[in-house]
Amino acid sequence: MKNVERVAIVAVHGVDAHPRYEFQDQVAGDLCARLNERAGKKKLWTLGVVNPRNVLEPGADDPLPTTSRVRLTADDGAEPKQSFYDVIEAYWSPIDKGATNWFSVLMWIFNAVFAPFNTVARVEAPFAKQFFDYGFIGGALLLAFVLFALSVTAVWLSGVNVLTITGLMTHSSVGDAVTVLNANAAAPGGARIKIVVWLLVGTVGAFLIGQALEAILKTWLQRKALRSNPAAIWHRALAIGVLVIIGGALIYAMAVAKFPKGSMGWPGVGLLIGVFLAFQIGYALLIGFIVGFFGDVQVYTTRDENDAKFYGLRDAILDTAVTAIMRAVTPERNGGYDYDRVIVLSHSLGGTIATDAIARLKQACEQGALEAERFALVRAFAMLGSSLEKTRYFFNVAGTTPSVSYEAWRGTAFEKIFGNDESLLTAKAGSRIFWVNYWYFQDPICNEIRSYKDVCRNEKGSRHMSLLHPLIHSDYLDDPWVWSSSKDGTHLGLLDIIAPEP
Repeated sequence: MKNVERVAIVAVHGVDAHPRYEFQDQVAGDLCARLNERAGKKKLWTLGVVNPRNVLEPGADDPLPTTSRVRLTADDGAEPKQSFYDVIEAYWSPIDKGATNWFSVLMWIFNAVFAPFNTVARVEAPFAKQFFDYGFIGGALLLAFVLFALSVTAVWLSGVNVLTITGLMTHSSVGDAVTVLNANAAAPGGARIKIVVWLLVGTVGAFLIGQALEAILKTWLQRKALRSNPAAIWHRALAIGVLVIIGGALIYAMAVAKFPKGSMGWPGVGLLIGVFLAFQIGYALLIGFIVGFFGDVQVYTTRDENDAKFYGLRDAILDTAVTAIMRAVTPERNGGYDYDRVIVLSHSLGGTIATDAIARLKQACEQGALEAERFALVRAFAMLGSSLEKTRYFFNVAGTTPSVSYEAWRGTAFEKIFGNDESLLTAKAGSRIFWVNYWYFQDPICNEIRSYKDVCRNEKGSRHMSLLHPLIHSDYLDDPWVWSSSKDGTHLGLLDIIAPEP
């Protein structure tokens, strides 16, 4: 390797909603921190942002794609003379959001589970890994439905109890049937307002307390990121305090209020708070996890060109990744910046998207649409928590004939494009691209790459889930193991791929 290198990193984010530049800045920020750790100095390397010219077509009104640049602190930010690393994001998140819903995703999952009995589709994974993944996802679905059922039941029971105490409901002497009485009954204190309005006060209080508890949990889960931003912690603490004070005051007023047949008391209020907590947790599991994670997969794995909606979205997502890589290998499309090496770094579903994008660019190169020396700049492809094996499974569920023909082409193409030999990192341009996959056993979204193990190097980590942090799918960039190579040479870290020491 040369002592001075200009390196581009194309970052392809994964599932769930992401704000623009989030993954780009995360990759650049972590790279900067790891370079400083290796140098033994806190500010030897610094992070900045550049705005390259000629990225968009004339007249385009989209936000201008930026580049996060990691460079030496003493160097020139605009035109560095020493080695630097530019991170370019393939931002596809908003393309398919809102295109599906929880019911559609659930039906798609159920169809994908049972359809393979009539096809050749299967996940290339050991039984233990498949058992863990299916158990985790099935457990999340079951928990979501159970919590929804409990919240609905609690709403009914607390509603009957509250309305009975207030005198709005009573049990009929015939058949013990519930009957609504006196809808305009006087509220506590004799004020002439409907009791329903008074009950709304307590309901709002319970909702605010539920929001405060959720905010406390999120703050705890994000404590590492918040340590460097004390102002954000104080702002959160202030907001949580306001929610607790207002919500508590409203709940207290409802708990001690004297209704025609008694008062709610704290047990009734506790049940009301439990209703909101159950609903919020169930909603988060069903919408946040099921739709957030699998909605993107549902859209992208629709390979049927006759599906005008999903296939069009899939094509737009893939175009975004192709465009980002083209920026890195083509100076005319990126403000004139010319790089010595280009590395594609992906997370989650981004691994599948990036794989397809590299294959498409290779095909364009063979057809003369892209110069061979430009494509040859792509020297490494690293995947973090890749769902490639699972998306391959969903592709194959479509049927026997498409899966056989498609996988035959895909396997042959990958053998020409990728390799798992570490020596490819220092090989001359034009050789195969080094391919590595970092994965955890307890990450239910990812898998070891077994279908293409002859051309992909697998690096298995030892991250473990916990009760407060059950999903470790987003932990890769925060894990020192991902960045640092082992002393015995058996594990290759990202730092030695992106910025190997001379």
